[in-house]
Amino acid sequence: MKKITVIILFCLLACFNVRSQEGNSRVTHFSLAIGAGWSHYFANMDLVPARNVHKEFIGTSFQFMWEPEYRLSLGLETGLYRIFKVDSVLTKEYTMDSRMYMIPLLLVIRMRIVDHFYLSVAPGLAIQLLQIRGIGETISSTQYSFANFEACASYLYPLSKRFVVGGEARFFYIGATNDNIMSLNAVFALRL
Repeated sequence: MKKITVIILFCLLACFNVRSQEGNSRVTHFSLAIGAGWSHYFANMDLVPARNVHKEFIGTSFQFMWEPEYRLSLGLETGLYRIFKVDSVLTKEYTMDSRMYMIPLLLVIRMRIVDHFYLSVAPGLAIQLLQIRGIGETISSTQYSFANFEACASYLYPLSKRFVVGGEARFFYIGATNDNIMSLNAVFALRL
């Protein structure tokens, strides 16, 4: 009896959800979006004196979304974020600089909450690129992080049937290093 009650409640919830979306006049379409804005890197451990470490940069994101007439949309996201920059003077003759970048590759699940306001989650992987220059040859390394997660709140306002502008706040968790990135982006999207 308990299983039947749960199944009936699930069916009623699904019917209510479909009915609430029938009034939406949107049709299925695809969109391409680019975002750019301030990003800040939060390290779980700071070993280098703070005066040498720079953690605020401009980050970019690129999204390809499939947006059916329902509230949920699916898509792919990538971007480029500079995580940190360290410049140090070792001696008068030698300096050292280090740069780390991240390229996320995410599967985006986005839901329209109310008109023009969206919440999304995006699991995926990230490629971290590190480059150190100083004494001797340049050292480069690549690290892959497989347990990453992004949460995003977006406000996207349509200017016309094809053009959308807005803003978004992103929080990105990097599993390999147990660090976080927060980003505030301006977004421009084109509906295809």
